[in-house]
Amino acid sequence: MPDDLSHLRDVQSARNYLANVKRLGRSDLYPAAFRRLCELSSGAYDDPVVFEFWRASIALEEILRDARGKTVRLGRTRPKIKQVGELRTIEDLVLAKKESEGFRLLVEHGLGDLTAECIVSRNPDRFPKEVVTAARTCLEAAGVS
Repeated sequence: MPDDLSHLRDVQSARNYLANVKRLGRSDLYPAAFRRLCELSSGAYDDPVVFEFWRASIALEEILRDARGKTVRLGRTRPKIKQVGELRTIEDLVLAKKESEGFRLLVEHGLGDLTAECIVSRNPDRFPKEVVTAARTCLEAAGVS
C-alpha cells in the first residue's frame, strides 16, 4: 500500500483505502488515511478556517460512525452552523463552560490538532481576543500543542 495518498481524489476511494488499511492491520497508515478521508469529505471552501472546521466535523462524524456502526451527523452542530455560521459556531464551542464531547473524542483519537480550539489558536487574527485566550487555555489544560 502506498504511503503517498495524493492518488486518493474522492471520498469513496479514500473510504475503500481506509477499509483496506484496517483489514490489513496497517496501523502505521491509518492516521494518514483517516485524515485524507476527512479532507476529501470536507468539501471545497475558499475560507481555510471554514475548511478546517468542516474537516474537524467530518473527523468527529467518522469517529462516531466507527463507534456506532452507522452514519452519524452532528445533530446540534450542523443546525447551529446553518443558523449562525461556522465562525460563530467555533467561537461558541471554544467559549462553552465545559469541554465538548467532540473535543474529548478528537483528542482521545490523536486528532487534537483538528479541534475548534486548535483552529482558533492557529488563526488568532480571525477571532476575538477572549476566544483565543479561552482556546489556548483549554489546549494547555488538555496537553494539546
